[in-house]
Amino acid sequence: MELKKHYKMYKSGKMWVSAAVATLALTAGMAVSTNVSADESTNGNQAQATTNQNANNDSKEVILNNNSSATQPADNQNSNAGDTNKDNDKPADTKPATATVTRKVTFTAVDGQGKEIALPKGAKANDQQQVEIKGTNGKWQSADMPAYQIPQFDGYYTKVGKDFVTELPSVKIADPNQKNLDVAVQYVKSTRVVKTTDEKNKDQKDQFGTVTDTVKYEAPNGVDLPDGTKNPDTIQIKVSRDKTIDSKTNKVTYGNWTGKLAKDYQIPQIAGYTSYVDGKAATVIKADSLKVDSNSKDVPKGQTITITYKVSEDYNKNVDQKIQGNWGWIDSLTVENNSVHVKGWNATNASREGQYHYIFVMDGTTGQELGRVAVDLASDAAKRTDIPGVHNVWNAARSGFDVTIPLNTDNLQVGHKIIVMSRWTSDKDGNTPDKSVSADLYFDGRTNDANNVTYVINQGQNLANLDTFKMNGSNGLLVAGWHATNESLNYKNHWLILWDATTGREISRQQVKAGDDGVDRPDVANVYKTTFNANKSGFNTYFNLPGVTLADRLQLVSRYTNDANGNGPSYDKWFPAKQFMTANAAAAASLDDISYTGNGLHVSGWFATDNIDAVPNLFLILWDNTGNSQAASKLVNNVARPDVARAYSHIKNAGNSGFDTYFNGISLVPGHQYTLVARYSSNITGNGGNGAKTDAWFTNKKYTFNLNRTNAGHFDGYTINDGKLVVSGWHANDMSALENNHWLILLDSSNGNREVQRIQVNNVARPDVANAYRSVMTAGNSGFNGQFDLSKLQAGHTYTLVSRYAVDPNNTAQYTDYWFNNAFTLNKQAYNIDSFTPIMSKTTDKDGKEGTSQITGFHVTGWMASDYSLAQPNAYLILVNDKGQELARQNVKLTARADVEKAYPAIANSGKSGFSADLKLGKGITIDSKTNESLHLVLRYTNGKDGNPTKTDQVADQNSNVYVIKNGQLA
Repeated sequence: MELKKHYKMYKSGKMWVSAAVATLALTAGMAVSTNVSADESTNGNQAQATTNQNANNDSKEVILNNNSSATQPADNQNSNAGDTNKDNDKPADTKPATATVTRKVTFTAVDGQGKEIALPKGAKANDQQQVEIKGTNGKWQSADMPAYQIPQFDGYYTKVGKDFVTELPSVKIADPNQKNLDVAVQYVKSTRVVKTTDEKNKDQKDQFGTVTDTVKYEAPNGVDLPDGTKNPDTIQIKVSRDKTIDSKTNKVTYGNWTGKLAKDYQIPQIAGYTSYVDGKAATVIKADSLKVDSNSKDVPKGQTITITYKVSEDYNKNVDQKIQGNWGWIDSLTVENNSVHVKGWNATNASREGQYHYIFVMDGTTGQELGRVAVDLASDAAKRTDIPGVHNVWNAARSGFDVTIPLNTDNLQVGHKIIVMSRWTSDKDGNTPDKSVSADLYFDGRTNDANNVTYVINQGQNLANLDTFKMNGSNGLLVAGWHATNESLNYKNHWLILWDATTGREISRQQVKAGDDGVDRPDVANVYKTTFNANKSGFNTYFNLPGVTLADRLQLVSRYTNDANGNGPSYDKWFPAKQFMTANAAAAASLDDISYTGNGLHVSGWFATDNIDAVPNLFLILWDNTGNSQAASKLVNNVARPDVARAYSHIKNAGNSGFDTYFNGISLVPGHQYTLVARYSSNITGNGGNGAKTDAWFTNKKYTFNLNRTNAGHFDGYTINDGKLVVSGWHANDMSALENNHWLILLDSSNGNREVQRIQVNNVARPDVANAYRSVMTAGNSGFNGQFDLSKLQAGHTYTLVSRYAVDPNNTAQYTDYWFNNAFTLNKQAYNIDSFTPIMSKTTDKDGKEGTSQITGFHVTGWMASDYSLAQPNAYLILVNDKGQELARQNVKLTARADVEKAYPAIANSGKSGFSADLKLGKGITIDSKTNESLHLVLRYTNGKDGNPTKTDQVADQNSNVYVIKNGQLA
């Protein structure tokens, strides 16, 4: 860009004017329009009503208008406020034209499985960038949309399409109608957890394993274990572990291996002996006692369990083994949490050979087994000393049981009868294979030797609760709750259906599956213990609402069915319908302030509506009345307004209805009039236009831009440090609140004001400027400090600094410049000779006799600093007499001099300017006692390696003070 030519078009003295500040225009009225459909419709035909209430008691008229204005904010419209020829999208031929191009950035979030979730805390739902392009004679000049740094949050990666990125690249803009600029950014949970679901799935093979425990039996000498007993035996425990996968790198980390024995392990019994595990009498190793929880890398190794036998108390010494029969009694039977708890006893002489005792739960309707557990004959529950007196048979004293049996409900249904069967068997797994001894006793009335205690599964209650039924702030409906019923035994598939109760049509449906969030509901099972599947009765999901009219009464249906698509015979729970918003809901609003401040265009006020549950996202939209287009949009958070709550206590969000924010970095057109619109929307993206929405048009206060004529600045000075030219000063201009990108431009005035470099800077506080320029609202934050690359500058050249405020970071939109008149030249030099000491040597004659001392050189220390060292790096000291004769020269290696840098910060390389050198007189040059001479040093920077100037050198010599040699001594 050729700055000088551009400046000539606009420069007026020291002031540059290219933008506007605000003046306030007041008009009466504020209009509220409501669109209850979550689509892109913006028109309505509702009647309007009038109210004169206002929370601030300022007597402004507030008009509630449900008719959508033809000039309302577009749902997804870019501002083209500077476009002077909208018919053919190019500027008029008569004068330069401008057009603002916007890149919108929208944000969503997903979990590791790609399911949409809420945005990270503090993340905004949308953002935008703008760049202004200029055109003359029907042609647009291209400009760059700068790179966009995507805000980062812990626990999330950012993704665009299939790529993980942290910034959006710069884009060349060549046309005001350039397409495909908008970008959707996705926050992806940085990790996803893979639960164990299928051992046969090859992707989960690393998540399953088997732990093998070893069981060793130690029987007394001469005592044999029961036939068929393996010694040692093994117990197989299936274990599994979750794994966590990094969403970006796919790196896998694992959780602990966990698992437990699938069923109790029966210990082989020896007549007359009691079995012991870890010193405790037991006939069963309970499944829960062999839990695995290990963080080992590989499948953990099993343990060794030693079982010993000791002579037992003789429970059976007085029994009558001739008694034939099988007797039993159930003391209690309850069904809770998909399990049967049964207590009772079963005594029979068959238990002498069939020494293992099992309790079975059966489906009395189909005959299928629902579950079994082994009775620990060594437990307290097995002791029944009351039974031998009634039935003096084998094991009568250990015939008791008190067990809980988890049920397999896969084939269980409402109406089926649950029955209990007790079995004594010689098979340690509780089965009845060939050659085994067993005796079964059913407690279902089929024999007089056992009481009839059964449980019939009835339909029970249709229990449910809708915990959450609300808008999720992103044009969706969050639903959470539970539905527990015995009918879930008959109908295995659980579906949720969203129903429009007003129109009588289905909106959408979703299936609830095991593993989904919220399915596990132990709290429900704890309260409704007798209802089957209550522990898996939960749901937690959301429904998208495109095109849904939120003024209709929406209703959730929880359905259990066997149909794969959620149809067919079913058992339903219809939750109460809810109307989220109405077109004539109570609403009120006021714009307290719209004014230009040091932080930008300030807007504050409040907007209260009874529709807040449906439309929780508050957007503020700046509408260009003159250009009939949207100038800016901003999603804001509500602030507390207790004054509004007092005046409008009947409106839901009155107490939290306020807004107070600034528009900055926007392109506004001088002379155009603007209106503020507050919008509550169900959609968090864009400007909320693609969701159901309620708008408030603040027509009582309008804002007009006029040209700004205040522009002041001062270049305080510069320093040179670490290869950087560091400049400081200030530039105060009200437009900096809108043109909030601050640039410093360095021009080479020795080369026709050619631009050397430009840098973007952050403003710093300048209270001194604020005191001097009280009328300039941004003066208090007008300071700057910037660093230019010193290698781009040339010694001896003069440079001019320009400060620019621009709307667009890439400096192609509207801007305001200030040229600093105190240009500077890089030609500064300074030196000092700290010491100048003769080097003395004695002469000798031809016979080697020592003669008089004379000067053979000088030891010199000091420093030499020069801007010319930037391009002429070789430093020399040259000793010259008063006749112009060179006596000595020395190339010196410069050393650090922090004191010099502190005293001369504006001279290049002043921090490394020190020297200490011995200058030896040239061959044939002497200074004797009869010679009186005046000497001085030449301190030179040059490109010449011999110390002589080259054709490219600029004069860079400094001459020291004169040193007088009198009678061979330094005077």
